[in-house]
Amino acid sequence: MSLPTTLSADLPVASALSNEPPIVHFARAAGHVLAVSFSYLSRASTTLARLSFSPVSLVYNPIIYLLSPVIVLSQVLLQVFVFSPYSIFLSIARNVYPIYVFVGIACICAAFFGYTVRMVSIALTYVIFPPRPPKTSSQGPLPEKDAPTSPAKTRLRKRVSIKEER
Repeated sequence: MSLPTTLSADLPVASALSNEPPIVHFARAAGHVLAVSFSYLSRASTTLARLSFSPVSLVYNPIIYLLSPVIVLSQVLLQVFVFSPYSIFLSIARNVYPIYVFVGIACICAAFFGYTVRMVSIALTYVIFPPRPPKTSSQGPLPEKDAPTSPAKTRLRKRVSIKEER
């Protein structure tokens, strides 16, 4: 025994003593109408979807039966060329991770200490051997040489011979 479907909705009735503005009553009524219409539309769309996909289910089994060799071959190829190497890589990565972290920390510390020692040695060099002031010459500025008037000589290549041993 099924229950009859109700097409009308019970709307809340405003009491005479309510202090709420009329927009609140309108919003409640509109929300209720939207909820009921959404319910009917969703029920209708699921019914239409079931009816449209029912012929596909009749054709689905023969198509899967015909494509089963291709499906099995693709599963085997995926297992051999994708999933197995990926799992091997993950297991190696999990086992090598502590070594990776140790070497990474060692490199970072070595760079830090190397830079620190370099800066300390430069500072000690400046403390022990202060930089010399530039020499000032008592003569005026040197005259610039004129550009050479003769073309530059080109060097000839020397002949090199390789002697064979006998």
